[in-house]
Amino acid sequence: MAKIFRLELRAGLDSLAEIRSFVGETARELGLDGPAVEDIKVCVDEAATNIVKHGYGGKEGDLWVELYRADGEVVVKIVDRAPPFDPELATEPELGLPLHDRPVGGMGVYLMKTLTDGLSHSTSPGGGNELVLRKRITGTGDS
Repeated sequence: MAKIFRLELRAGLDSLAEIRSFVGETARELGLDGPAVEDIKVCVDEAATNIVKHGYGGKEGDLWVELYRADGEVVVKIVDRAPPFDPELATEPELGLPLHDRPVGGMGVYLMKTLTDGLSHSTSPGGGNELVLRKRITGTGDS
């Protein structure tokens, strides 16, 4: 069975640095290289920021992040107890528009989809969300 690294905390904007640090160090330990570590840190930062700002409305709430290695990938699971939000339903950003004509926001889910090798979402029966991000480990073979 894969070793699971887990960080549980009260999610607030002040906890984002701790989450980034945990994800970066753990992803490296699990076999990701520099650019892949930065990709996964950006994705988790976007997800956690969205959970705090939109899911919990800027108030603190429960959040936990798990990382483990499976089938040649680093898997990141982000769980919250915020109202359900399915990232697959998010509007795609209009990348063809000049920056000054684009609406603010909307890039987080796009980045999560493009910087990872897989994204899935589910809701818990009691409420909350589970977001799973996958990033392939290159150059080292399978787990």
